[in-house]
Amino acid sequence: MALKLRLKPCERVVINGCVVQNENRRYTLTVSNFAQIIRGSDIMQEEEADTPVRRAYFVIQSMLLDPRAAEEYGSVVAGMMAKLYTAFLHPDMQDRIMQAMRNVSDRDYYKALACLRPVMAYEDGLLHPARPARELAGAPEAHAEG
Repeated sequence: MALKLRLKPCERVVINGCVVQNENRRYTLTVSNFAQIIRGSDIMQEEEADTPVRRAYFVIQSMLLDPRAAEEYGSVVAGMMAKLYTAFLHPDMQDRIMQAMRNVSDRDYYKALACLRPVMAYEDGLLHPARPARELAGAPEAHAEG
């Protein structure tokens, strides 16, 4: 099944490690076979990886962007995900972490990142209770107990 990417003006996307940038108008790009793809807006900078979930996201993102990193970080990300699974007691978050790990095993890194986005929002809600963790679709509201 083909993937249609609707690109905004000047939007960037990385396809199999190659950065593609759209020009000044909207454009639809069709990718007919499996490829490692990530939109520029979904790319996390290394300095943003400042929590356990964000570090796992960054490592998986590195695996998506660089096939050599995928070979090198496979066991690292497995350990990170196991620790996250035991740290989060919320069943929905555990399910998302397990699904992310399944996607990593299948080398579908973009889907793994998508699974972790609600977990990041939930984690943000736990670390910063004044900010709701509803910024990403599907993230339950976090309640800190004190």
